[in-house]
Amino acid sequence: MSRCNFAEFSEQNFDSTVLNHKGLTVIDFWSESCVPCIQLTKVLKQLAPELPEGVRIGTVKAEENIGLLDRYGIRSTPTLLFIKNGEVIETRTGVDRRQVLKKLVVSYA
Repeated sequence: MSRCNFAEFSEQNFDSTVLNHKGLTVIDFWSESCVPCIQLTKVLKQLAPELPEGVRIGTVKAEENIGLLDRYGIRSTPTLLFIKNGEVIETRTGVDRRQVLKKLVVSYA
């Protein structure tokens, strides 16, 4: 069983589940019509069980959460937000290799 929690975030639950989380949350802003988005989501789901305890990973469907896109200045998908203790510590666009993402997440955890 994975120690890492993979979830779907939305405007309705974002503040309570992401900003109030004590620790690192990685949010994948994606779109159903975006092939790189689908690839990145698959990589993140494979990576989730290997990450340190307490790290959360989840997705936000861009089309359904325009308010979050505006709030964080997201203009393209896929975009990853790294939020630790309620603060954005990094934003990345595009698809990175699995090992690059793992190293990055572990460094922030």
